[in-house]
Amino acid sequence: MIELDNIQKSFGDITVLKGIDAEFKPGMVNMIIGASGTGKSVLLKCMVGLEKPDIGNVFY
Repeated sequence: MIELDNIQKSFGDITVLKGIDAEFKPGMVNMIIGASGTGKSVLLKCMVGLEKPDIGNVFY
């Protein structure tokens, strides 16, 4: 399971992710959808450890 707890990520003055809470359980299919530039890739990078959230935690 991957759990996101209050994830926040900014680049300079631009806040890309704010207050993201989610649970991704084994065997479940999940989708992250949104318009271009809304932080989907940044969220995935935080989930796999390629980016470090400014605030919050990712639990494995």
